[in-house]
Amino acid sequence: MDRFGLNQSLVIKKSPVVIVKTFLVLQLTAVAVFFLASILADYGEIYTRLPLSSSFSFHIVEAIGLFAIETGLIFYIFFAWYKEYYNIQKDKITYGKGIVFRKTTSIPLGSVKSVGHKQGPLGKLTKYGTIELKDGISGGSFYLEHIPDPGMHAELIIRLKNNLPGERIGTATSIEQILAEGEHEWLEFKSTFRWDLKQNKVNKNLEKSTMKTIAAFMNSGGGQLLIGVDDFGNIVGLDVDYRSLPKSNADGFQNHFNHIFHSMIGPSFRQFVELTIQKVGDKDCCLIKVLAADKPSYLKSDEQEEFFIRTGNTTTSLKLSEASSYTDSHWRGKLL
Repeated sequence: MDRFGLNQSLVIKKSPVVIVKTFLVLQLTAVAVFFLASILADYGEIYTRLPLSSSFSFHIVEAIGLFAIETGLIFYIFFAWYKEYYNIQKDKITYGKGIVFRKTTSIPLGSVKSVGHKQGPLGKLTKYGTIELKDGISGGSFYLEHIPDPGMHAELIIRLKNNLPGERIGTATSIEQILAEGEHEWLEFKSTFRWDLKQNKVNKNLEKSTMKTIAAFMNSGGGQLLIGVDDFGNIVGLDVDYRSLPKSNADGFQNHFNHIFHSMIGPSFRQFVELTIQKVGDKDCCLIKVLAADKPSYLKSDEQEEFFIRTGNTTTSLKLSEASSYTDSHWRGKLL
């Protein structure tokens, strides 16, 4: 968890409010049971038949008994709370509970489909709530209940999940390995970033096309984009892009990429994109790894905003109504 300032794991205790809530529930239950039992039986009359009644009055024994029960409840509730925890790690979340017999349950972050959180009126007042993790494999939900500051911890879980190396963004680290995969739903090749090989000039629509793909990957499930390779997997390199820039080298290319990215998508989304320049033979290629974003990313162009997703191995633009429906379902509970 170094990226988030956490070198090991993060153990979260439930809010102390849960102690009060549990005590009130058990107290009300005990009162109800005691009241019902008193209707069914006359404790005073039963007690007078016991040998102990000659030494201690019924009211003293009753007070001592109630005190012992209350004390036992308090200790049980406290230690049950003390032994209960959630452990957020780089690749999973573990839930543990039990005073004598310990029980633990884990969910891998890689199987989490969505992360949401909610707070009731009391939770908003005392700053605690519930985080819901939906399992993409089983379809069930894993709840982290009575969590202090659920919004912050939900965001941390989302960032850890997005930081996992998954199948969508690929495990291959070299361009040679990536070329062997060929284009697919989560991998796309582009010959150049801005230089039009057919028109033999700079074409800003090519820059926009690259940003469309990146935005679509962020809005879907992540992916990889390889610039300097044509559709057939042949190495083209970045030389023509380099020569079109004031600073004709890899550094100038990255600076220009950042400028276009910030103006068309926004600097807040740059954290989801990793750009590296790698040599294949004597030619440079640019590998862009894109993580799934924790909120919708829109492409800004000509004072308009467009929304893109991946559908199969293509980038698709959604209409306003379609985009609204998609973001509601895709980021349900994740917009923090």
